[in-house]
Amino acid sequence: MEKYNSSIADNPKVEMIHISRDSDEDAAESWAADAGFPWLTVVPGDVERSKLMKYRTSNAVPFYTMVDSSGEVVASGSSAIFNKVDSLK
Repeated sequence: MEKYNSSIADNPKVEMIHISRDSDEDAAESWAADAGFPWLTVVPGDVERSKLMKYRTSNAVPFYTMVDSSGEVVASGSSAIFNKVDSLK
């Protein structure tokens, strides 16, 4: 949350989305709410329909991928993404 608050929360050029891998949608939404996530959580039933899983290239959790408005990957991995976000300010 610290990195989000310092780099993304007030940056109008970036939006964060949480894609849950939890098998229980209610549990996924509850966990995200308990964690205080202010961003959208995509629950398992919506992941396939959203086509967001095409950006997943690792089984690491959490896994970070940054895409531009046209859907092109511009960075992968936490460090690379937060460096890219900082350059967009």
